[in-house]
Amino acid sequence: MSGRATLGRLAGYARPYLPLVAAALALAAVHAASQGALAWLVKPLLDLVGGAPETAAAIPLPFAADSGGDVEDQAKRLIAAGLVLVVVVSAAHFGKEYLTRFTLGRILVDLQRDLCRKLLTLPLGFHHSLRRGDALSRILNDTTRAHHSLATMLGDFIPAVLAVAVYATILVGLSWQLSLAALAAAPLVLGPVAIFGRRVRKSARRRQETLGEVTQRLVQILSGIKIIQAFRAEALEEAAFDAENQRFFRRHMKVAKNRVLSSTVVEALTSAVAVGALGAGVLLALRGQWGLTFGDIGAFVVVLQRTYRPAKDLTRGWNSIMEALPSAERFFELLDEPEGRAADPGPRVTFPGLQQGIRLRDVHFSYGREPVLQGVSLDIRAGEVVALVGRTGAGKTTLADLLLGFYQPDAGTIEFDGSDLRVLDRDSFLARASVVTQEPFLFPGSIADNIRYGRPEAADAEVEAAAKAAHVDEFVGTLPDGFATEVGEAGVKLSGGQRQRITIARAILKNPDLLVFDEATSSLDTKSERLVQEAIDRLLAGRTVIVIAHRLSTVRHADKIVVLEEGRIAHAGSHEELASREGLYRELLSLHR
Repeated sequence: MSGRATLGRLAGYARPYLPLVAAALALAAVHAASQGALAWLVKPLLDLVGGAPETAAAIPLPFAADSGGDVEDQAKRLIAAGLVLVVVVSAAHFGKEYLTRFTLGRILVDLQRDLCRKLLTLPLGFHHSLRRGDALSRILNDTTRAHHSLATMLGDFIPAVLAVAVYATILVGLSWQLSLAALAAAPLVLGPVAIFGRRVRKSARRRQETLGEVTQRLVQILSGIKIIQAFRAEALEEAAFDAENQRFFRRHMKVAKNRVLSSTVVEALTSAVAVGALGAGVLLALRGQWGLTFGDIGAFVVVLQRTYRPAKDLTRGWNSIMEALPSAERFFELLDEPEGRAADPGPRVTFPGLQQGIRLRDVHFSYGREPVLQGVSLDIRAGEVVALVGRTGAGKTTLADLLLGFYQPDAGTIEFDGSDLRVLDRDSFLARASVVTQEPFLFPGSIADNIRYGRPEAADAEVEAAAKAAHVDEFVGTLPDGFATEVGEAGVKLSGGQRQRITIARAILKNPDLLVFDEATSSLDTKSERLVQEAIDRLLAGRTVIVIAHRLSTVRHADKIVVLEEGRIAHAGSHEELASREGLYRELLSLHR
């Protein structure tokens, strides 16, 4: 995406707030005009002091009864006009800054909302492929910098353009000849701005990529702190993090160097132009050329100096925008990420609930490298309990994820009651499905909030009934706040067995047609496993259930056991059938005795 297109998309976020933006820019113009008028007052003041009161008297001033009067009266009127302008400058500055900050605050909320919405709708494949460090960098850093570029554009760049236009008008009014001479130096200033702007943008892109690496390294340290300390690898990890951090610092300094060089060159050139304009103006006034007075020269130099401040703001703002553009590009790359493979054409089919069964036909799937599933065909009747077993990496969890619609098969079809999963309405389908994972995940909040997560409208009595069915009531009764007990971040205040029973209660409350248990008891102790298994058994009745398990004792009573081996179905049948024949199932069974 080009820089112009990126800026255009960013500017689009200001469209809902155009009245506020227009008001802020109008106040910016008033602010610049009143500041220019303050600087222009130097002319009549100097002319009065320099002995040209007739020039000063010819200038219309507020609340003046007439243009005549002695020098002292004219000076008083000039001072009074200056005080009025000070009030106008202050009021315009406050209004401009407040409206700009309010608008930018709302735009930041919109940016973050769009990013959150996008992350929630992206397929699991994207989340699994994007490293957590890069994801955090894009979410936290790139969004902030993208917003900063828009803040620079609205808060600094455009007001600076207005200020330069106002001051340029005043300069032309004072002396169009000197104005043209000063304008001739403009290419000397704009050239370095363009050159260094391109360098800043290029080096800023590399810096943002490196920041993702630094964040990723820090995420790895925090995630693996237990292993790091157990293996006494603190020094190794510190050295690795320091190497990434140093690389980020070097790239950051390339950005800083180009920005500083740009501002230094512009500062030197503008100062040289100011000195040249002052010298030329004084010589011309002494010679009586171009009708210039010392008041004209003084006012011209003061206004010219005021012009250089917004001119330098333009330079600084342009470099800031160029520095932030790579972050904005990365932000929009995330927003433009496709939300999944294109569905089959035609209207979406509402899923009323599973009545007949599920059919998989020649399903193939890979994560982009080695194939995970190869030619899987399977029929699952409604209300049937099907267990998926096999060695680690056989494709059990992937098959379950495909059944839940988290991924689309590379080839083959998955049908629910004869309708291809790709044409089913996602919301109505997932409303009839639920999953209980090996690692129970709880959200910050109370126990009741977590059970009610799948059905926010559920009554307290329904929550308590689901809790009782999952044996949650057995430990809730021992807690001081009962169901109002806060579980902490990811449920850290509860044991693994307690967290798992809450997730099962959550699934019971949702009352799904299709239920997936992904090794829901594999990490529990014997007592917790027994309680959780009892809760699972209560949940199975009348539902279509997919059970993934390493412990074969938990799947003996399944209606059908499917043995996966290297992405293919090796065997399928009941426990008795598979245990009586040679094969992987009997081999796994012997290992668990």
